[in-house]
Amino acid sequence: DDDDDDDDDDDDDENEDSAERRRQQQQHPRKKRRKADPLHHAKKEAERRKAEQSQLESQKLANEKAEGRKQHSRKVRARKLMKRTRRGQPVMKNVIGDMLSKIKSDM
Repeated sequence: DDDDDDDDDDDDDENEDSAERRRQQQQHPRKKRRKADPLHHAKKEAERRKAEQSQLESQKLANEKAEGRKQHSRKVRARKLMKRTRRGQPVMKNVIGDMLSKIKSDM
């Protein structure tokens, strides 16, 4: 007989707990759970590639600018060294200046 009485008490406790849970749920309705984005990984990959591409593009642009400056300085240097006097001799001022700038850049 004692065992039967204990079972009834447990059932009452479970019913009270479930009733309590229901009351709390009614007071605080659960928020809808957001579904995971199935394209999340693809979006991240696309974003990474886009950033990488823009970085490469800016690097390429910087390289082109540097190459343009180098070409310009080469042209100017060649023009100076090609200058000649009336008798066909190279202008020594430009030749010596070029040698001096090479020595300075090596140091």
